[in-house]
Amino acid sequence: MQVSLLNYKLDPFNSKLLLFGEYGLMYGAMALTIPFERFSGFLDFDSDQTHQDSTAEIMKFYEHLKHGESFQELNFGFDLKSLKKDLDEGLYFNSNIPQQYGVGSSGALVAALFSKYAAYLYSTNELKPELLKADFAIFESYFHGKSSGLDPLISFLNQTIWIDSKKSPKIINFSLQQTDLSIALIDTQTTGATGPLVQHFIDRFNSPEFEQAFERQFLPANNGCIESFLECKNPEFFLFLEQLIVFQLLYFQRMIPGDFHRIISKALQEKVYIKLLGSGGGGFLLAFAESDALLQNWAEKQGLKLFLVTKN
Repeated sequence: MQVSLLNYKLDPFNSKLLLFGEYGLMYGAMALTIPFERFSGFLDFDSDQTHQDSTAEIMKFYEHLKHGESFQELNFGFDLKSLKKDLDEGLYFNSNIPQQYGVGSSGALVAALFSKYAAYLYSTNELKPELLKADFAIFESYFHGKSSGLDPLISFLNQTIWIDSKKSPKIINFSLQQTDLSIALIDTQTTGATGPLVQHFIDRFNSPEFEQAFERQFLPANNGCIESFLECKNPEFFLFLEQLIVFQLLYFQRMIPGDFHRIISKALQEKVYIKLLGSGGGGFLLAFAESDALLQNWAEKQGLKLFLVTKN
């Protein structure tokens, strides 16, 4: 069910979980993402001079916007003058969102900056998801090389977003608590830089074999996961999810860190389903199972610590 647009917070801005649609979103795949309140960040002023690195990074972003041609393509005006003034006074992003972990640290920063230096200039009716997403893609491309704009959008609106087959972002009334599945994060104990992995994925389309596999295997599995997940059709969901994971093991090897290739493959035999969360390369992986007990018992045998997202 689609709901009203504007229910975003001024601060803090939450992290996100891109449940499905990683990479494929750039090439017509559906996507499903939810706000994740466990991590968040907000704009603040550095009174004790202990957050100069954050201020410096935002200053680089300011310079990028000031001198970049893409700034002219924005749908919404952005108050660069006020941003510069605040940066000179020690503006920084006060955040506990792990960086390069797939939970949207840069997206939350972009959402916070847009809210403070752009959104106030417009009415609720003017802040349409499609236009916001387009601007956010321009902003976040600074951090990742190429961005769909979805991460900042989820942080800005703070609601579940489904990207449908027509690439249109829809705000839907759905939370993970509506499922009876056990869902958890697995910490790979390493970080992954999004930009190089996104470029690697784009380069893969130079191979006709990969392009064909993407069309015939990834898209049906990814979209099937989303549709069955939203409808709480668990047996069907796990069938699609296994297909998606097998595709990732075959074609996203660079995105899966270290020993987790073997762990993910063997977990399937025990009905534990582990997929990428966001761009991968490190950070968190996303695990699904029918029950907490099944997931916890598996994790104990593997010596892995789970970060439960749902509690059933």
